Amino acid sequence: TPKPVEERVAQGNEAETLLQSPVFSEAYELLEDKYINEWISSGSGDEMKREQCYISLKVLSEIKLEIESMINSGKIAKQLT
Repeated sequence: TPKPVEERVAQGNEAETLLQSPVFSEAYELLEDKYINEWISSGSGDEMKREQCYISLKVLSEIKLEIESMINSGKIAKQLT
């Protein structure tokens, strides 16, 4: 069931605050750098490690995309009020 308009607006506002948070930005960048560096420094026979880094980067990206989606949903809901 879809969320009420007011709830989508509130969630969008919270998501925007989260995405703009310096703590979130720093954590995101630290994890992204960590996974990229582990990927780059993996040995030629360490396919499992590279695969884990790839999956971690994909999940990290999906989290950010989901937060951005919540922001957009809140903005659209706000226009309906």
